[in-house]
Amino acid sequence: MAQLRLTAPALSLAVVRAELTRIAAARQASDPHLHYLDGRELLGPNEAEDLADGLHPTAAAYRHMGMRFAAHAFATDGPFR
Repeated sequence: MAQLRLTAPALSLAVVRAELTRIAAARQASDPHLHYLDGRELLGPNEAEDLADGLHPTAAAYRHMGMRFAAHAFATDGPFR
């Protein structure tokens, strides 16, 4: 299993995201049952008020994320169809 190593505290989010996407793609090539979903599709920046302390989701945020995940995962072309 590939490991992501963060060696510098200032490593940019873009680099981390690119590495995670690369790892997910490599894993999916060997296991078609692994799927990637960008968390920003579940709770976007315009919903920051749903983060109680700016980090942790409120109950409303969990409901939004759950409904969006289910809509994605169980869609006609979703991974759990």
